[in-house]
Amino acid sequence: MEEIKPIDFDKKLSEFHSFYDENFKFLNSAAEVFKTLISALLVDKVAIDTITYRLKEREECISKFKRKYLTEIESNNTDYVIQNHITDLVGLRVVCLHLDDIKEIQKLIESNFKEIDITDKSSQLDSTEDKFGYRGLHLDLMINDERSSLPEYSKFKNISFELQIRTIIQDAWSVLDHKIKYKKNIPTELKRRIIRLAALFEVADEEFLRIKGDTLKEQEKAKTEITGKTKELKDNIDVFKFLLVAEQQFPNYHFIEYKADGFVGEVLRVDPTFSTDTLINALENHKTAVEEYSASTSNYMNPYTIIRHCIYLENKAMYKTLLYESQRNAYEKRTQ
Repeated sequence: MEEIKPIDFDKKLSEFHSFYDENFKFLNSAAEVFKTLISALLVDKVAIDTITYRLKEREECISKFKRKYLTEIESNNTDYVIQNHITDLVGLRVVCLHLDDIKEIQKLIESNFKEIDITDKSSQLDSTEDKFGYRGLHLDLMINDERSSLPEYSKFKNISFELQIRTIIQDAWSVLDHKIKYKKNIPTELKRRIIRLAALFEVADEEFLRIKGDTLKEQEKAKTEITGKTKELKDNIDVFKFLLVAEQQFPNYHFIEYKADGFVGEVLRVDPTFSTDTLINALENHKTAVEEYSASTSNYMNPYTIIRHCIYLENKAMYKTLLYESQRNAYEKRTQ
């Protein structure tokens, strides 16, 4: 009976080195294309923090192959190609804001890519009581048939890649998790402390999601008060009510939330009793005049500056500090 010769690992290693070096630029180009496509799919659909990509380092690929696959392959003496076992040779990562964004991103991705495999890190952790690690969703993907027929994607149609989808908090814990040097064979109390720390990150993610939901409720409440002209309009203004009024008055301007929040804080420092009703009246009474003044000058006035002028004109003595002295003098001189 003919003796079966063991497969030469050194030869396989040399073949992988050649493959990696010869295809590095091509694979890097594919990763850039995938990133651009995913960015286009998600823009204006889901709030994204970052989208990044990387090619797994050559020696890291070898280390992973040895750790996960080599022993079983050698025991069976089956032929193999190393790169076929490295599903994350090309890797992309989407970092989003909220837990519910992960599934939304997955749905958007499914419309343009074929899912080869799914690894739900969160579900894996939820099924254990004494393990910890980073959460998130890992998808092994390829471009789908419809998109691969397009010239700009056809040359990348046979390339698979891993897409990791995580929240900001999951991503932060992933970084810290990799910095913890000892996690398995350690005293029970030390392991319990690490598990409690991981749980705090989970609580933060869940609370961040609840805050998102409560924020939407506050926005709807403000909308109801303003459209219904309820008595709450005489209560102190908040950023939700300010944005609704401002966006109605300046529909073509993008009000950034944190800047609006800062502006509302500034107004309330000048007048702690400033109400939504006061803002509405100021704009109704003076917006046309202020815009006419702006058109007659060479200096552009953005909506915030127009609003400042309107509030000032509603009560010059109380709200004069919302404008610089030069702004007040210029307006008074021009409109006398």
